[in-house]
Amino acid sequence: MNNIKLICFDLDDTLWPCMPTIHYAEDVYYQWLKTSKPAVTEKYSATDIRDKRRDLKQRTPSLAHDMSKLRIHSLYELADEFNDDKDWVIDAFDAFYQARQQVNFFEDVAPVLEKLKPLYQIAAVTNGNADIYTTELADFFDVAVSAAEAGKSKPDPAVFQLLQQKTGVEAGSILHVGDHPCDDIEGANRAGIRSVWLDRQQIGWSSTVVEPDYIAENLYQLLEILALQ
Repeated sequence: MNNIKLICFDLDDTLWPCMPTIHYAEDVYYQWLKTSKPAVTEKYSATDIRDKRRDLKQRTPSLAHDMSKLRIHSLYELADEFNDDKDWVIDAFDAFYQARQQVNFFEDVAPVLEKLKPLYQIAAVTNGNADIYTTELADFFDVAVSAAEAGKSKPDPAVFQLLQQKTGVEAGSILHVGDHPCDDIEGANRAGIRSVWLDRQQIGWSSTVVEPDYIAENLYQLLEILALQ
């Protein structure tokens, strides 16, 4: 693949495990509410608050692509429900957001990025609100694109099109690496971008909608695909 100039990576479950990160951040967030807004946690469990946020997402599709805005608006609704002012909302969200950035990279990420960095532009592309530039591997990344910034979530090609606009790299010279068959593989395909499906759980490809160009069980195999090993 001599014409590849840019490699973009999904974040959650591609570079680090997603749910342990989210569970930790949710715990920090709920403890903040318990300390600062005890009336809320006396009425609602952490699961209740999560369900209310999911309900808001269903009721308000315009927020579906922006996880930060969705969380903030769900807190505004809680404030209204308790006839409370809203001056605490951003602090509550920030408790979650800062904890959400405390990620633990898979062991193959740093050594593979170190090999790729001299040869390619490296990008982060995410539907979530993780910020790669707050992490210990920030220096490996040239650019980051989020669904919130693009106004659409993967698999909509808008996310990848924004990446092209930011970098000036054509779709045919981009390779996307991600774990999600729809968001990552179908999304890349719809944008005319080649893809590597990262099957860390070794579950095997089953979708009949689209096929990845390559399949890897870890990022070391990405180096093999790129003929760098």
